[in-house]
Amino acid sequence: MKCIAKYGSLLLVLLVTTALGYAQTQPSASGSNAGPQVNPQKVQQKATMPPPSTATKATSIGQKVTASAPASSQSWAEQLDVDGNGRAEQSTLLWDGQDKVLYSNSSGTFTCQNGATGSGELLVAVNGQGNKWGRPAGSGFWLASMDKGACGVQTDALWGCKFDPSGSATACGVATLDQANGDLIIATAQK
Repeated sequence: MKCIAKYGSLLLVLLVTTALGYAQTQPSASGSNAGPQVNPQKVQQKATMPPPSTATKATSIGQKVTASAPASSQSWAEQLDVDGNGRAEQSTLLWDGQDKVLYSNSSGTFTCQNGATGSGELLVAVNGQGNKWGRPAGSGFWLASMDKGACGVQTDALWGCKFDPSGSATACGVATLDQANGDLIIATAQK
């Protein structure tokens, strides 16, 4: 009987340890599987080109996810695959020539990191050559409005990622836009 109690306790400890170890290796809804899939490559390419001659003056971009820009900024609309899903979306672009940043804004359906679909608004910002902050050209961030539960995000939130010049995410999570510094602040990092 002592033998069963001794080995039973050991077995219980092993089972609990194994279960905890397994749970820690699974992606959580708020982990790296949260948020939309975004590939900023097309916006990065646009950041190397001048605005079209049909561009008009604008001082902001976006509706739920907004960025402000100097009065000399130029805005235009075009079909562009801003999220890298292979489908072009109607996008509004804004070139901030003073700070040398290209913004793109679109609304619609997107593919989530977890394979589901979600809808919302997406703002992508790409630093141009010689930008005010000395950031690498082609680097930037994206920020999406997310409803609770969409794409595994646990709260109504803005979800975003910073990316490097190759378009690879460097940090992601619940985020806000720092208008004064033209940058993303990750409030709850996930990646």
